[in-house]
Amino acid sequence: MFSTHKRRIAFIIAVVASLLFALVAIEYLHVLNKERVKSEQLSQLQSEFTAVRADLESELNAALYSVWGIASYLATHPDSTPQEWRAMVQPIVEGNNFVRNFAIAPNNVVSFVYPRQGNESVLGYDYESNPEQRDVVKQAQLTKKTLLAGPVSLVQGGEGFIYRIPIFSHQDDTETYWGLIALVIDSNKLYEATGVLNLAAFYDVAIRGRDGKGGTGEVFFGKETTFTTADYTEIVRFPNGSWTLALSASSFIDGNFWEQQRIRLIGYPFVAALYIMLFTLFAWYRSSYSEAMADPLTNVANRRMIMDRLQTLTQINERHPTPFAVVVVDIDRFKRVNDEYGHQAGDTVLKTVAQRMFTNTRATDTVARIGGDEFLVVLMGVDNEKVIVEQCDKLAEIISKPIRHKAIDINITASLGYALFGRDTKTVEALIQRADHKMYKNKRKS
Repeated sequence: MFSTHKRRIAFIIAVVASLLFALVAIEYLHVLNKERVKSEQLSQLQSEFTAVRADLESELNAALYSVWGIASYLATHPDSTPQEWRAMVQPIVEGNNFVRNFAIAPNNVVSFVYPRQGNESVLGYDYESNPEQRDVVKQAQLTKKTLLAGPVSLVQGGEGFIYRIPIFSHQDDTETYWGLIALVIDSNKLYEATGVLNLAAFYDVAIRGRDGKGGTGEVFFGKETTFTTADYTEIVRFPNGSWTLALSASSFIDGNFWEQQRIRLIGYPFVAALYIMLFTLFAWYRSSYSEAMADPLTNVANRRMIMDRLQTLTQINERHPTPFAVVVVDIDRFKRVNDEYGHQAGDTVLKTVAQRMFTNTRATDTVARIGGDEFLVVLMGVDNEKVIVEQCDKLAEIISKPIRHKAIDINITASLGYALFGRDTKTVEALIQRADHKMYKNKRKS
């Protein structure tokens, strides 16, 4: 089969090299796959974590705001009776399974609690008698602000949060401190109702911000180290305070056997047949090359692909002149979208803008994302400036339509600039630079 010994050696070396390359490639892809599986699971977990944070904030604030009406009533009716208080308090307590009780303390001494059963020990309790409670009550009285204290050990047993509202009555233009009301929330039931305990059963979850002090407060749920290794953090906001919620999950995410080992399970059987292996590697190469030419977020061409195409067009023009133009599109004040609505909203805006431009250009045109919020469109067969201006106006109009994200309409605009190859310049760099200059000129006008 081989005419010389050298050819045999060359063939053996080629086969061995191919096999070694295949083994290395498979192991490399195996590592990438593990990272991808982990990334996908973390992304899904982030959505769950955000939902838990939203539920915690929503449920907590709903409970806190529900007692403001009672505070207003007591301020305007300082001589009201416990019978009247009971009628207002009962639906609030019984309508929420993590509200433990509601207390009213004229002159800082608890004279009313609902429900009474199981909370008898609270009646007659003088906040002035407990240094820790006294300081919190004095703070509320002096600042005239609502305070969420805790978690603290409750007089009647267990642990919970106490939301206090100082009451001031007004008579003859004189403001007088009347006392305060306190809503007691069972911390464990709150965690259970909002999914915190369920999440903590599988991952490291921690909350800091005792007494509503946010990121500077003590950790009161989970471990301090969770904040050091946290994959995600969220802020839970409520009147005059906040908590910081953290999730560390990287060490818990492994995936099932198939998800972790599928590259090996698929790759090694192909290595048994050299030609099948080579064919498979070629297919993977083509697939990887295709992915490298597309923007992963918007699924349109990336900078590398559009630059390759422009270089090819300039080379073709040397032999067969083919008119084309480039349009640079920049989203105005895109940072504001990220700041006001979050990075998920920003991603939605980028994907929607890319899709709108792709849909409203011809099959021969190319839409590419070349930067964070910057796009480039190549218009083929266009040598008329009026046509280019009309197309730019069309793109600007379609981009400016509201973009829907989580029941919110986000309004954006874009600045565009164009340049025509041959007339304006004859190099790719100068062409893009000229279009970019026009775009920034138009941006300053907006």
